[in-house]
Amino acid sequence: MFKKIDHIGIAVNNIEEAASLFDKVFGLKIAKQEIIEDQDLIAALIPTNNVRFELMQPTKPDSVIGRFIEKKGQGIHHICFEVENIIEEIETLQNRDVNVIQGHPREGFVGDVEFIHPKSANGVLTEIAQVTLRTPVNIDLGVHHITIATKDRDAAVDNWINKFGLKLNKLAERQDAPIITGWLDAGNAEVEFAQQTSEDGPLAKSIASRGEGIYGIVLETSDAVALKNHIVSQGLRVIEDKEGENYLRVIHPSDFLGTLMIFNQKD
Repeated sequence: MFKKIDHIGIAVNNIEEAASLFDKVFGLKIAKQEIIEDQDLIAALIPTNNVRFELMQPTKPDSVIGRFIEKKGQGIHHICFEVENIIEEIETLQNRDVNVIQGHPREGFVGDVEFIHPKSANGVLTEIAQVTLRTPVNIDLGVHHITIATKDRDAAVDNWINKFGLKLNKLAERQDAPIITGWLDAGNAEVEFAQQTSEDGPLAKSIASRGEGIYGIVLETSDAVALKNHIVSQGLRVIEDKEGENYLRVIHPSDFLGTLMIFNQKD
């Protein structure tokens, strides 16, 4: 089934400005850029040490990415998982009553790809890819996990285990907040499903305004303090929240392409 997270797709207004921000803030650089004519977009891959970011700029306002930005603004568009054999994977998913978009692979930026409808993936537009384009780098920064906001943690966890073959790492309850979580092994990182157990809170507000889906990205670095100081020196706002065992450093989404980026100290 799903081997690992290949990339996180982010819709942007201007790919050059977005790439410059990734470089300025994290020291991450474009490894490959291409015009995808049949999708009316410009795409660029920016690798960390384990997961890539795919920046996507629409070339036409009525394109898929253009309409996404018009409706929701800049931000996370999809998550892509690498698979071994995409034709076999599509057949397996269909046999498990997963709603795939095309029913067959097409040539994409990183290899042959197919998409899973968000209704089958707890609000997450999910891509699968038989990857042929690699962009390895040796840098300190990597993705620790992706947080998905959900109304029902247990149902979401069961869905991704049964439909996509991810394995459960743990179920947990936050001691400092009314949140329960489920952690799945995604090969090179983790997927966290987070459910607000109170009527009010950031996850509940996010679901109320945007629906269930990807809430944020958590990066890890060997020196979170130095990274925080660097980010602040670049004029971005960093919110620090220390509660119990958790120490969160959050870049304000308005300062970073409408994307909630959290970074933690590597264990």
